[in-house]
Amino acid sequence: MRYPIPHIFLMLLTFLSCGQIWAQSFDEDFSIWPRDLKINGTVCVSSDPNLAGGLNELFLNAAGGDQARILVLDFADGDFDSELTSAFESAGSIDVKKVDQDLISGGEESIAQIFVDLKGVWLYSAVQLDKKQTKILDLLKDSIVGVVNRRGVVCASGPVATRLGRYKHETMMGMSLVSDELGLIPDAVVYTQYNDAVNRNDLLSSLAANPNLVGIGVQPGTAFILNGRKIRVYGQGQTTFALMANEQQPLRIQHVKRATSGNSSPYETIVDLTAWRRDAIERRLKPFPPANPPQPFVENGTLFIVGGGALPEGLMKRFVEMAGGEKAKLIYVPCSERDEVTRLSGLIKEWEQMGVASATLFHTKDRGKANTDDEFLKPLAEANGIWFGGGRQWNFADSYYGTKAHRLMKEVLHRGGVIGGSSAGASIQADYLARANPVANFDIMAPGYERGLGFLKGVAIDQHFSQRGRQKDMTQLANRYPQLLGIGIDEGTALIVQKSVGKIVGAGKVHFYDRTRPVVPGESDYLAFGDGASFDLANRTLVEETEAES
Repeated sequence: MRYPIPHIFLMLLTFLSCGQIWAQSFDEDFSIWPRDLKINGTVCVSSDPNLAGGLNELFLNAAGGDQARILVLDFADGDFDSELTSAFESAGSIDVKKVDQDLISGGEESIAQIFVDLKGVWLYSAVQLDKKQTKILDLLKDSIVGVVNRRGVVCASGPVATRLGRYKHETMMGMSLVSDELGLIPDAVVYTQYNDAVNRNDLLSSLAANPNLVGIGVQPGTAFILNGRKIRVYGQGQTTFALMANEQQPLRIQHVKRATSGNSSPYETIVDLTAWRRDAIERRLKPFPPANPPQPFVENGTLFIVGGGALPEGLMKRFVEMAGGEKAKLIYVPCSERDEVTRLSGLIKEWEQMGVASATLFHTKDRGKANTDDEFLKPLAEANGIWFGGGRQWNFADSYYGTKAHRLMKEVLHRGGVIGGSSAGASIQADYLARANPVANFDIMAPGYERGLGFLKGVAIDQHFSQRGRQKDMTQLANRYPQLLGIGIDEGTALIVQKSVGKIVGAGKVHFYDRTRPVVPGESDYLAFGDGASFDLANRTLVEETEAES
């Protein structure tokens, strides 16, 4: 015998199943991505025991110039070069200590006293450290790391410089040995006196044993400095950066040299270590973007995607009205690399003048805070409208990807709210994050930074499109990832997306790169439409006017 199911029970089942579907739609993982995106101070590595590339002057400046208190830890059996000592003579004070048992004989309190208030530490060695010196360095680890954490500088010259990475890899009697190091250069293994013809296999062996690491090889006569997250090279030679190959991607190698003029290419002279760390992570994950991404579809709510420049007339008013008008609780998310953003944006003031219920600035560079600080997250949990500002879109990915904040942003849309943004705030809304290299924004694809916040799946979005001549860039991306719908938006133009349909508003055009359509030689490889047109992003077709109006 069948018993009728009460209507209220059916509603409950529907609610629970919908909640389960929504919960499953958030698949961005916080735990696998770097939490600490940069170091607080400065770390430098000199391949030779001497001061390659004028490293002494850079070291002194980072340590405080003529006010610097410098400690030299001499691993060279008391043979610290007097020429190196004289290079620091303009410092406020310099203390040279031989690394032996006497250095640590006073215990933890004595060690702490040696390092108190230091802003500069130099580690010097002419040969490989012996076992006793290695043990002493391990005991000094926290004190040395503490100098960098309080925004000081730690440099190492000679073989001891290999100890500044996360791990050190050695092969002894056919066995692969991995040891923990100081970790001042996060997620990296460092080789000094590096020669590609001689040491390449050693470097690759280290990466094979630790595929999550970035390999760094420093040529003789060469040094590099890591400040925050950027690495620059000094001296005569080059520094090699490497990531291990996997089934989908080949070995990644980049040679970086010293910038010789203001016209030097940033791609040849600067490395963003965080981007390389993220790329190492990507190589352990399922390929992204997937071969068959979800169709572009916004189940609930509305997206306002603006190509930069001045907003189309009345667009912000429309955004506020759709977010609830006088009842709107709005969040502005600036795109900033700075830890703190204190000055209120003009947009906050504009919203307040429009009489919204609340207008809140929301910013952090602390991924832990974005994932666990409920007081910080409270305005986002209550919001019904979010606007992402302009700048460099990788900052959004750094701060929020995979965090609870990211989940709450998606929930704003899920409960029928509105998400908007211009320029960087447009690109970040896509599944695939276009033009997100932290070194420079000339290239449209950036290993390590290809994941957007994914409010609109299955697409890549570029902005300032016609004004900056970015058509060929999107052609390159569409050819590389034909499964994606490429979208290029002109300045002063918006794409307003509900469900799968995007309505074009403004003075320019929106360009759609659809590789399910054949590319005809001599003709544009995109479709472009202007103000008033509606485009079905899922079916990749222009919506007839009568259908769009209905």
